[in-house]
Amino acid sequence: MDFALAGSCVICGCSAFATAFALTSGGASQRIRASPAEDSLDALLARVRHLPLLERMERKASTTRGRTECLKQMPTMLDVVTLGLSAGLSFDSSLELYCGRYDNELARVLGAAMLTWRLGTESREEALLGVARRLQMASFDRFVGVVTQALAFGSPLAVTLEHQAQAIRDEQRSQVEEEIERVPVKMLIPLGVLIVPAMLLAILGPLFGASLSLG
Repeated sequence: MDFALAGSCVICGCSAFATAFALTSGGASQRIRASPAEDSLDALLARVRHLPLLERMERKASTTRGRTECLKQMPTMLDVVTLGLSAGLSFDSSLELYCGRYDNELARVLGAAMLTWRLGTESREEALLGVARRLQMASFDRFVGVVTQALAFGSPLAVTLEHQAQAIRDEQRSQVEEEIERVPVKMLIPLGVLIVPAMLLAILGPLFGASLSLG
């Protein structure tokens, strides 16, 4: 989220700079007069947005958002797969049940991976490992390891996935609690920079004014 906020701020700043430059620069004014103003401004903003640094920041922010979204959806996916396995479905059918019922980033990624091993272009293990390399999430790496071992050796999978879903929920809950605990510390910065000086001015201003008038 920090990368997304930074990228948005940089893009907004560059857009504002480009707008001011296009309206105040003499050469730019001539180019705008030579062609429609809106087209020239859109072209200038398009050049700014396609700067290599901004493109890298946008890609990194998009990757971070996708990874965060997939992490939030992991427990639900594990619950659906566990429910399907408990009902007697195979792993592929249980995963297809999740991908068909939900429209989110994780369902789309898993649906594309499942299509590759059904077409025979990759094995199930290779496709899941490819998704794990793309997402780079420890929880999904554990999921792939458990599924691969269970399908290879025929061990029960539903109970293990149920425990994994609970572990992910506990981890997410602890992360939320840590964020809540850090909120008072983060509030000290605006409190010290904005609120305290304003209170001092409100309290000491009349006193200084009264002392000057008496003097």
